[in-house]
Amino acid sequence: MGYEYCQQVSDLDAAIIPIGGGGLAAGMATAIKAMNPNCKVYGVEPFGADSMSRSFASGKPESIESVKTMADSLGAPFAMPYTFGLCRQFLEKIVRVDDEALKKSMRIMFTELKLVAEPAAAASLAAFMGPLREELDGKKVGLIACGSNIDLDTFYQNIQ
Repeated sequence: MGYEYCQQVSDLDAAIIPIGGGGLAAGMATAIKAMNPNCKVYGVEPFGADSMSRSFASGKPESIESVKTMADSLGAPFAMPYTFGLCRQFLEKIVRVDDEALKKSMRIMFTELKLVAEPAAAASLAAFMGPLREELDGKKVGLIACGSNIDLDTFYQNIQ
């Protein structure tokens, strides 16, 4: 996927990838960095499911006691050693977003982009508009939106 992304957009300054278990972020970051070493790759996790952030802080794979976020598809209870190693090697850093930022991003994706997105799919936009806003201002940034695990009633409740 990272290879295809770079084939389509070869001159990105940065990419933001949601992290659940870390496989998507590890694989995409590895490919993106191989094709565009100057591209900065960032991971994003919800505060209530931040096993990879905790792993980065401690320097070893960590677990969380429970998942406490609306972005349940990003709720990996632990970081695997292999994906942790690749993420640590190829991600600039990991930022975290709260559930309110995810809801705001879901609303924007729906009203402005006409996309129905679950919370996990809105995580990259939440990171771009939140903790990475100043750092990436004026840069060409790719946002990965993955996940489609939401029913209409839950979606509607979250964009209110």
